[in-house]
Amino acid sequence: MGLRSRLFPRALGLGISLGISLSLGLLGDSGPAEAAPESSAERLYRRGIHCMEEIERSECAIEHFEGLLDENTRERALITDAILRLVKLYRKEGLEEPMRQVLRRFWEAGGRRHRTGHLPYSARFLPSDLDVVAHVDVQMALAAPLLKRLPPELSEAMTTCDEVRREALADALMVRQAQHRSTKKSITTEAALAELRKEEAERRDRYKETEAKRKANSETAVSAPVFAESLCAAALALGTDSAEKWSRAAFALSYKDPRRSAAIVVIPGLAAQIEAGVAAGRLRPVASKRWVIVDHSYEEAPVEIGNFDLDELTIAPAALMPDFAATIERGKPTLNREVAKLVTTTPKDLIFFAVITGEVIRGIGIGGKSSRRGLLGSFLPEGFQIAATTHEYLGVFMRMPAKNPVRIKLLIDLATRFLLDEHDEETAKMLKNLDVAQAADKRALLISYVLSPSQIQDLIFQ
Repeated sequence: MGLRSRLFPRALGLGISLGISLSLGLLGDSGPAEAAPESSAERLYRRGIHCMEEIERSECAIEHFEGLLDENTRERALITDAILRLVKLYRKEGLEEPMRQVLRRFWEAGGRRHRTGHLPYSARFLPSDLDVVAHVDVQMALAAPLLKRLPPELSEAMTTCDEVRREALADALMVRQAQHRSTKKSITTEAALAELRKEEAERRDRYKETEAKRKANSETAVSAPVFAESLCAAALALGTDSAEKWSRAAFALSYKDPRRSAAIVVIPGLAAQIEAGVAAGRLRPVASKRWVIVDHSYEEAPVEIGNFDLDELTIAPAALMPDFAATIERGKPTLNREVAKLVTTTPKDLIFFAVITGEVIRGIGIGGKSSRRGLLGSFLPEGFQIAATTHEYLGVFMRMPAKNPVRIKLLIDLATRFLLDEHDEETAKMLKNLDVAQAADKRALLISYVLSPSQIQDLIFQ
């Protein structure tokens, strides 16, 4: 079965293409205790919402949301929602330049200190050679306001491990696409379905051809990471065919050898599920806090799960798990330092984020050719961060730190010229939502892309 049918790619797609639900009410128990006093950030946010949604005064809402962005607050969920609301308000008022300015504040707004706790606890003990790390907040995505504006098959298709159900959902979505195309092109639904099936077959052929060329040009065979092959196997071993109850998940791999990879998933009530899996014979104990998934293999070897912290499920190849477990036992963090730095400078409370080290970027950009490391290497960033967040709009934000401000500016000029030279009307319309800029400290290239629900629908149904 190809990677497109695996849960991890869908989880990443979920992180980039769906929205977040921001739980912004007062938190507390159900007893008679008094609620915590409202913070300045919460007050600005509440007043902004009142202006925007109740009295429908854009200038009032803009004033309060702009004030919120100046707050030095730990309530990052308020900040990310305010940024996307401001984008919507600025577009409504035709304020293009303020919109671009607020997009460029995404990485800095809402606090001036590094934040921790982005990843599950056990992630700090990941092997240091794992230089690509991603994180998805599953519940934040599934509760998204934006999700309600998209085809209902999407959320279930992205979390189910039931192959039959997944195929049925894919068929239902294709019928929706055909109905949309039949209206747009004034053809029958059957004719539109035939077109879509032909296009899908052509895409699969191109994918197979690309994969064959990649493998032919590669000195070593490139494997899929363990979570692409084993996430659903772990879910089924725990007695569920869906990830819809999972809280969040972190994924890590080595760019040079994706077989060195792992996933850490937060699952409420995990201990009871492991116990049930052992009792049913789907899991077999192999060591303290470690079990092997019965009747499942990765790269012709066993796959283990571990439970090293409350409700945290670690999935890794059996060859990697013993060292990982021993590292946790020693209690000394081993997470790649560059990864850790990129993670802690990424905003919290996001539907999705991923970080890639500078070494990986150089490997991708130069392809290992030492003769090309001079000029080209000097233009490559020192890392890559991508974050996705959403309310009614979907926002994707990228940051590429680099040491040389002059070269960053040159890259921005080249990218801007490219965007201005686009002559295809539909492409130009989509690129209008893209902003490329230099960070305020001039030490990073920033790329922002914000889509409305209708634009996302157009992408789905094109």
